[in-house]
Amino acid sequence: MLTKPTPRFVAIQSSYWACYCCIISFSSVYLLDQGFSNAQVGLVISLGGLLSALLQPRVSRAADRLKKLSLRLFCAGVAGIALVASAGLLCLPGKLPQLVLYGSLVVLVQLLMPLCSALGMACLNLGYRLNFGLARGAGSMAFGIFSAACGRLVLWLGAWSVAAAMLVMQAVLFAAILSFRFQTPAPGFTPPEPKPEAAPAQTSQQAPQQKGQAFLRAYPHMGFVLLASCLVFISHNLLNTFAFQIVQHLGGDSGSMGTVLFLQSILELPVMFGFSWLLTKAGSRVWTRLSGVGFFLHALGSWLAPTIGVLCAVQIFEINGYALFAIASIYYINETVAEDRRVEGQSWFTMATTLGSVLSGLFGGNLLDLAGVPALLGMATLTGGAGMLLFWFFLRPPKQAKGGNA
Repeated sequence: MLTKPTPRFVAIQSSYWACYCCIISFSSVYLLDQGFSNAQVGLVISLGGLLSALLQPRVSRAADRLKKLSLRLFCAGVAGIALVASAGLLCLPGKLPQLVLYGSLVVLVQLLMPLCSALGMACLNLGYRLNFGLARGAGSMAFGIFSAACGRLVLWLGAWSVAAAMLVMQAVLFAAILSFRFQTPAPGFTPPEPKPEAAPAQTSQQAPQQKGQAFLRAYPHMGFVLLASCLVFISHNLLNTFAFQIVQHLGGDSGSMGTVLFLQSILELPVMFGFSWLLTKAGSRVWTRLSGVGFFLHALGSWLAPTIGVLCAVQIFEINGYALFAIASIYYINETVAEDRRVEGQSWFTMATTLGSVLSGLFGGNLLDLAGVPALLGMATLTGGAGMLLFWFFLRPPKQAKGGNA
């Protein structure tokens, strides 16, 4: 049932993933039109992702130390910088300005991911009834719609329309974040007193100079969980970044690629819309584990697919792959990590997945040139399988689980 915060968080997630679609998925289309080579495009995306991965823990630690009202304004500030950069793409021609602005957007859109998630979780922690799965599902729907819409816009108007669409959606995201005013406890809700068992996580606050190392010492199993997240995202992004080459290998074209990406997004919706119900059946640890199985089966099915039709059918594994991971991992961190380090915990997960994206971009193209699409798909299957095993053995039950955890 929709409650007051949910429609506004739907607006945040929808506009965020529309921006992500424009900036990341259509990067090659836009940058190639600006005169960049394929190698330069890959370098921009990879270096932008790497820089965002390095900045995420620092940015999120800063957000953790702010009051909740400031968290909203902090997110809006990052979104506002991205809005200015998007406008710059349309106003400042030339390869150098375009390179700097687009690289900045790659960094900013990935920095915003954990911050937007933290806004939703902060709202839940204050006693509001927010359907996070519904909002995240709306984000996937927006991604799918924009995948199709931007493809058509490019055909009709040219690649500059990607920057125009980007500017519009950045403005919507900025406004949506500013409208999300849920910083005080819900009526009748009393925030729980901090529990003594959270003390191990607090010790890291007494040694701020050790920062990230202290986080991993407080939660030792998280190192393996973060490695698993990195591996499954290498697999996931090998399939998505090089989707065009994969469909070409099977005799398809850019239209086929659009169909595959659209199916991925739409098939995520049942899980994302119904995740609140899934949590009544099992805890976040169970669903995060199952997401690893989905990543592996998606890669394996793509590797074995003989035709475009079979490749489209294989996208069914998105249901228990990325769709589950996108929400279950957020809940897992929220239930496992101490309250004053939750944004940092979300940031570490995002950093791990961003690193997976960077590595897939850096090495995927070289692997394609050296050994072709079958080798690329074999690598996606191998990394997906390794991540699945790490999830299975190293995900611990959340200390603050809300029931149903294995």
